[in-house]
Amino acid sequence: MLRIHRLRHHAVGRHVLAPCSALTHNACAHGTFTARQLSTSSARLAQVKFAHWIDKETGKLDTAKLETKWKTRWAEAKPPVRKALTAAEIDRLFYVLVMFPYPSGVLHMGHVRVYTISDVLTRFHRMRGKHVVSPMGWDAFGLPAENAAIERSIAPAQWTQQNIATMKDQLSRILTDFDWDRELATCDPAYYKWTQHIFLQLFRNDMVYRKDAVVNWDPVDQTVLANEQVDKDGRSWRSGAVVEQRKLKQWFARITRYAQDLLDDLDALNWPDHVKSMQANWIGRSEGAEFEFALDPPIPDAQSKAISVFTSRADTLFGVSYLAIAPDHWLVSADHLPAEHANYVLQRAKEMLSGSSGGGDRSQRTKDGVFTGLYVVHPLDSGRRVPVYVADYVLSDYGTGAVMGVPAHDVRDHEFCQINSVPVHLPVVEPESSEHAEESKSESPVFTGQGVLRRIPENGVYGGMRSADARTAIVAAAAAIESGKSVVNYRLRDWLLSRQRFWGAPVPIIHCASCGAVPVPESDLPVELPTNIELSGRGGSPLARATEWLNCKCPSCSGPATRDTDTLDTFVDSSWYFLRYTDAHNTQRPFDAMAASSMMPVDIYIGGVEHAILHLLYSRFISKFLWKTRTYGAAAVEHDSTVSSEVKDAIARRETRGARNGEPFTRLLTQGMVHGLTYKDPITGRFLRSDEVHTEKGTAPRIIRTGETPTMSFEKMSKSKYNGVDPGATVDAYGADATRLHVLYLAPPQDVLEWDTQSIVGMQRWILRLGRLVDTACTVCARESIVCALNARNKWPKEARETYRHTHVAIQYATESLEASFSLNTAISALIKLSNYLATVKDREHPTFGFGLVCLVKMVAPMAPSIGEELWEILSQSKCLHNLGLVDASDGRVFAQPWPVLDESALKDFSATVVVQINGKMRFKLEDMVPDQDQNELVRIASTMPQAQKWMFETNGQPKHIVKVIHVPNKLINIIVK
Repeated sequence: MLRIHRLRHHAVGRHVLAPCSALTHNACAHGTFTARQLSTSSARLAQVKFAHWIDKETGKLDTAKLETKWKTRWAEAKPPVRKALTAAEIDRLFYVLVMFPYPSGVLHMGHVRVYTISDVLTRFHRMRGKHVVSPMGWDAFGLPAENAAIERSIAPAQWTQQNIATMKDQLSRILTDFDWDRELATCDPAYYKWTQHIFLQLFRNDMVYRKDAVVNWDPVDQTVLANEQVDKDGRSWRSGAVVEQRKLKQWFARITRYAQDLLDDLDALNWPDHVKSMQANWIGRSEGAEFEFALDPPIPDAQSKAISVFTSRADTLFGVSYLAIAPDHWLVSADHLPAEHANYVLQRAKEMLSGSSGGGDRSQRTKDGVFTGLYVVHPLDSGRRVPVYVADYVLSDYGTGAVMGVPAHDVRDHEFCQINSVPVHLPVVEPESSEHAEESKSESPVFTGQGVLRRIPENGVYGGMRSADARTAIVAAAAAIESGKSVVNYRLRDWLLSRQRFWGAPVPIIHCASCGAVPVPESDLPVELPTNIELSGRGGSPLARATEWLNCKCPSCSGPATRDTDTLDTFVDSSWYFLRYTDAHNTQRPFDAMAASSMMPVDIYIGGVEHAILHLLYSRFISKFLWKTRTYGAAAVEHDSTVSSEVKDAIARRETRGARNGEPFTRLLTQGMVHGLTYKDPITGRFLRSDEVHTEKGTAPRIIRTGETPTMSFEKMSKSKYNGVDPGATVDAYGADATRLHVLYLAPPQDVLEWDTQSIVGMQRWILRLGRLVDTACTVCARESIVCALNARNKWPKEARETYRHTHVAIQYATESLEASFSLNTAISALIKLSNYLATVKDREHPTFGFGLVCLVKMVAPMAPSIGEELWEILSQSKCLHNLGLVDASDGRVFAQPWPVLDESALKDFSATVVVQINGKMRFKLEDMVPDQDQNELVRIASTMPQAQKWMFETNGQPKHIVKVIHVPNKLINIIVK
C-alpha cells in the first residue's frame, strides 16, 4: 500500500480519495460502479453544458459574457494582501514581477504579450502550491506626459490618472490577475516621498554629489539627454533637434563605487547570457596602468605638473606618438595653453563639445583633433618629448580624461595620426611567430595583438619580453620612480540623476548662500510639485519660474534659500518600485524591513530586452545600496525582537537560495518585440494602410489603386507603418482567451513575434473542441476512481495505458515549459496533442480518460483562464471529479486546484511496435511487444513468426546463417542473413 499512497500524491497530484463519498468508497471496494449509480450520476451530468455559451446561429462563443462571469467571480474571491508572512509562507513565496508600464493610455500588443506571460506564470505557480505575489503599478513620471499635457492644455497629473484608469481596464480585459491592492504610481506623492527619501540616504552616505558637467542639451525640449538618447547624427531621439553640449550643475550618483560588486554578482544570476554580457560590457572592467607624463615645460600655478593617462597596454608605452586629452580637460584653458595656440585650440574644443563636428556618442568618434602646443616627457625615457592633442573621442569623465596614442598598435590612433598629420612612431611589439606575422601583414598595417617586444633601442631592456611580462616589468619600473602604477578602470560612469523638466520627483535639496546644499528635512517630505504652473516646453526647468514654490528658508540657518529646480531621472523612480510593492501603503517608511526581507529577491522578472542595461543596472545599484545599509535583508531583521527565530531563518533561507548580496532579481525573462505585417509600395517605398491593400484568403494581396503586389514584411509595430494591431478590437472579435493563446503560441517568449490575426481562428476552434470534449465526456461516468484503477494498472487495456502515457507526456512538456524553459508555445502544443488524442478514446468510462481530461483542463487554465474556469465548473457540477475519486477544493475554482504532478513511470511506452528488416528491407512488424527487450530475444520472437519462414529459413527448413544484427531499441531490428 505504500507504493499506492505515493501514486496518489505524485501521479494523480495532491488529490486524494474522498473518504466522505460512499459512492467512491464502494466503487473502490467492489471495483466498479453499479448501473443505478451510473445512471443517477449521468442524469445530473447533463445539467451544465459548455454549449450553453455558443450561439446556435453563428456557432461562435459568447466570450464577452463568459469572461464577465469569471472576472466578477475572481473579484469577489480575491483575498486581501497580508503584510506579515509566516515562515512557511516565506518558504513557499514566489514573487512574479513584470516591468510596470508607462501609462500612455493605450495598451499595445507588446503589452498584451508581456502581461499574458506574467499572468500565466503567476497562475501556474499558484497551482504549484506557491504563495505568489504578482503586483502591478505605473511608471508614471517622464517627458512624454509633460509634452502631452502641453499639447492638450491639461495638467500632467490629470492626463496620467486618466490613462491609468483606461489601461487598468484594458489589463482587466485580457484577464490578468494582478495584486491590485499593491498598486502604485511613481507620480503619486505617497510614492515619490520615498524616492526623495532614498536620494537623501544616498546624499548622507556620500553616494550623490553635484558638479559641473558637460551634458547633451536638447534645445527644443530644454532638457538633458543621456548618450543613448542621441542618435548617430547628433540629434535628440525625441525632438529631432541637433543636440548641443553645455556645462550645467548636475547631480550624480556614485554607482562607480559599486562597479566591482555589480560585475562580480552577475555570475550567480539566472539571466540570459546575452543580457549578462551587455551588463558586463557596460561596466567595462579594464586592468591596466596609470602613467604620469610630466608637462615640459611645467606650467606655473597649474593644478598638476603632469598628465595622468590610463592604458591597458603598458607593453606599448614606448610606442606612444602623442597624448590626447578631452576638449574640456583642465589644460584646455587660456591660462595653460601657449598664447600662439590658445585661441584656435579653444575654438576647436568648443566645436567638439557643441557637437558640430559630429553626432552621437563622442567616445565613438575618431577624426577630430588639434595640437595644443604643449609637450610632455615620456615617463621612462626623459629624453623623449610627446606632443599633446585635443581629441574629440576622449571623454573627461572616463578615466583621467586623457589617453596615449599608439598608432602602430591601435586602429583608431592610426587613423587619428593620418588625418591630423601626427608623426607615427615605429611598432614596438611584433607577433610571436612568423605565422602570426604574415597574418598581421596581410590584414592591417596596425598590429593590435599580444606579442613580443621588438629588440630595438626604444624598448631598451624590455626588448624580447612577451607582452604580459613586459607589462609587469614596465609598470614596476614606473612605480619605482613614482611615474606610474597598476590600476583597475571601468567604462561605467557615475549616474547622472538631474533632469531639467517638470514632470518628475523634485530633487529634495535646498540651496543656501551660507550653508550650501542642505537636505530637505525628512519631516518636510515629500517636496511636492507645484500645481499652479504653466507648462510651455520652453525656457529651461518650469520649476525655476514657480517663485512661490522656489523660494524658501534654509533648514540650517533659517536664511533665505531656494529649492533645487531639477527633477530626478525617471530611472530613479523605477530603481526601487519592486521594494515598495512589498509594503505599498506604508506611510512611515519606504517599506517595512520585515515585509521586504520576506519577499525579496524577486523570483522572476519579466520585461523587454531594451531595458537590459540601464534600468537593470540602476535597480541593482539601489537595491544593493539599501541592502548594504540594512534597510532590508536578513541583517536588517537579525536583531528585531518582534520577529520570531523561525521567520528570521526563513528570510535567511530565501536570501541565500535566490540572488545574493542585495541583487533584486533572481531570474530574468526578456520577451521579444511584436512585429506586424507591413505593406509597402514596391516603387515608392511608401507604407500602405490596410484599406489600400486588397487581401482575400487564397489570393495574393494587391494594391487597390495600382493592382501591383505590395512588398510585405514583418516590422516593429508603428503608427507610421500602419501595421499596429488594436488589442481591444482583437479581444472583441476573438475573445481574451483566444487572444492570449494565440500570442503565446506564435513564438517562444524570447523571440520576435510576428503577429498574424488570420491564424487566431485556430485557437477559437481549439477552445470549441475543448468545450465539446468536456460536454461529451460528462455524459458518461468512470467505472471506478483513478486511485483504485492504479492498483490494477498492470491489467489495463492498451488504450487505457496509452491514455495515461499521453496525459503524463503533456504534463511533462507543460510543466517544463512553464517552470524552466518558458517555451509556452511548446506547452500549448502539448495540450493540443493531448486534447486531440482524448477525442479519439473509445472507452471513456475507464478512469484514465477522465483523469486525462481533468489534467488537460487544469493545464489549459493558466493560459486561457475563463475557459479553464468554465470547463472545470462543468466537470465539478457533473460529478465527474467525484466519480474519479478526486476531491476538489472547497471553492470549486480551477485555480484552487493543484497542478498535475508527473508520474515518470508513465512516460515509458507500455508496448512497442518493432519493425523487422531482413537484409535491410522491411518484411513485417512485431506488434504489442514488451518494451526494452534485448536483440537476441527479438530475433528469437521474429523467427517464430509465419512471415519469417520465407526470409530467415532455407527451403529445407534450416535457419539461415545470421551475419549481423542491427537493433534500435523499441523501434527496429535489422537481421542480416546469408
